[in-house]
Amino acid sequence: MILIIVTLIIFLILGMPIAFTLGFPTLLFILFNNPAWMTVIPQRLFYGMNSFVFLAIPFFIMAGEIMSESKVTDKIINFTDSLIGHVRGGLAHVNVLTSMFFAGISGAALSDVAALGSIFIPSMEKNGYTRKFSAAITATSSIQGPIIPPSLIIIVYASIMGCSVGALFSAGIVPGVLIGVSDILVILFLGKKRGYPKSDIPFSIKRVFNSFILALPALVVPIIIMGGILGGIFTPTEAGAVAVLYGALLGIFALKTLKLNVFKKIFKSTIKKTATLFLIVGFANIFSWVLAMENVPALLEKYVFGWTDNIYIILLIINFILLFMGTWLETAAALLLVGPVFGPALVNMGIHPIHLGMIMIVNLTIGLITPPFGVCLYGASSVSGCTVEEISKEALPYIIINIVVLFLITFFPQLSLFFPKLFGFI
Repeated sequence: MILIIVTLIIFLILGMPIAFTLGFPTLLFILFNNPAWMTVIPQRLFYGMNSFVFLAIPFFIMAGEIMSESKVTDKIINFTDSLIGHVRGGLAHVNVLTSMFFAGISGAALSDVAALGSIFIPSMEKNGYTRKFSAAITATSSIQGPIIPPSLIIIVYASIMGCSVGALFSAGIVPGVLIGVSDILVILFLGKKRGYPKSDIPFSIKRVFNSFILALPALVVPIIIMGGILGGIFTPTEAGAVAVLYGALLGIFALKTLKLNVFKKIFKSTIKKTATLFLIVGFANIFSWVLAMENVPALLEKYVFGWTDNIYIILLIINFILLFMGTWLETAAALLLVGPVFGPALVNMGIHPIHLGMIMIVNLTIGLITPPFGVCLYGASSVSGCTVEEISKEALPYIIINIVVLFLITFFPQLSLFFPKLFGFI
C-alpha cells in the first residue's frame, strides 16, 4: 500500500490527470504484488462504469449546457434582483440567489462560475464592487451547485453506496440552501461595514411578479426534475432526459435564444465531460477494489476509529480529513477515493448513509473554494483576471461560515434527513 500512496502523491504533485493518478499507482501495485489480478482489470474498469444510475449523468450535463447556451440566466437574474436588489450589497445577494436557482439547473459548480461569472463580475465592478470581491462571491456561491439537486456528485455517491438518488436529492435541499443563506449573512455584514451599493429601484410586488412570470419557464426545470423523481413519475435518468427535451424546446421556441448550430458544441462538451468523469469512475473502481481486496476498510475501522467509540469525535476527524482532501482533489475523484474506504466503516458505526453522503459532499464542495488548489478559485480567476491569492483572501469569511454550516449538518442529522423522511425514502 505504501507504493500506491507514494505514487499517488507524486502524480498529484506532477499534475497528472486524476483518472491516471488513481489508475497507474493501482496497476503498479498489482504488477508488483499479484500480477494474476491483471486479467481482472478490464472487467473491473467496465464494471465501475456499468451502473444504470450513471445513465443520468450525460443527460444532466447536457441539460446544463443547453440552459447555459439558452441564456436563461438573464431571466433568473432579473427575478432575484427584484427580490433583493434593493438591499445594501444587493447585487452580491442577487449573485448568491441566482447561483441557488441555477444550481437546480446545472448541478455543477464550475458551470455556475463560467455561466454567471462573465455576467456578474463586470456588472458588480461597474456598480462599485471590487473585482476581487465580485470574483470571490461568484466562486463561493457556486458550491451550491453540487449540493442542491440535481447534482452529478450525488449520483456518483448514490452509485458507490447503493443509496436512492431521490433520497439523496431531497437530502441536499436544506444543506444547499443553508450554504446560500450563510453567504448572504456574510454579505449583509460586509455590506454595512464596507458601504456596498444598493439598487436605486425600490422594492415592488408588481416588479417581482412580472419578473417571476418571465423567469418561470427556467425555474420550472428543477421542479420538473425533483417533482418527477420524488413523485415516482421519473427515474433520475428519465428526469435528465425530460430536462434536456424541455430545455431544448424552451431555448428554441419560447426564448428563441438557442440556435440549432449550437447543438454541435453542446454535444461535444457533453461527450467530453461525460467521458472524463466515466474514466475517473472506472479507474477509481479498480483502486477501491484493490483496497477492498487488501482489507483496508476493515483495518481503517479497527486501527483508526478503534481508539474511540464517540461518534462525534469520529465525525470531527472525518470532517478534517475530507476538508483537507477537498482542497487538492476534484470532487468526484475525491468521493470515489474516500467513499469506498470510509463509507462502510462509518455506516457500521451507525451513521445513516444519506446523512454521511451530505457530510462528504458538503466537505468536498467547500474544498472547491479552499486554497491552494480550489478548482472554483481558478475558474473565477480565469473569468475575472484576478489572482487566486486575491480571490482567496476575499473568500475567507465565506469559507469559515460554510464550515460552520458543515458542522451543523454533521452534528444535526435531521437537517439532511428531514426531506427524505418527509417524502418516505427512509
